[in-house]
Amino acid sequence: MRVNAVAPGTIDTDLLSNYTEEMKKKRAAEIPPGRLGTPEDVAKVCLFLASDLSSYITGETIHVNGGLYIH
Repeated sequence: MRVNAVAPGTIDTDLLSNYTEEMKKKRAAEIPPGRLGTPEDVAKVCLFLASDLSSYITGETIHVNGGLYIH
């Protein structure tokens, strides 16, 4: 059995519906790639963790945050 976690950063979803476009731009400027994450960014990590490509990975938390929080 493998157990891993995905920890998304600021992802541009309906959860940000209370953000103005200016707030989104300001937040994106704080993230090294200069953009907010997308649901697809998170989905790709989930697909990787569910695939055989990650068969030797367990007990990890994958941070999908564009490098905003580097551990």
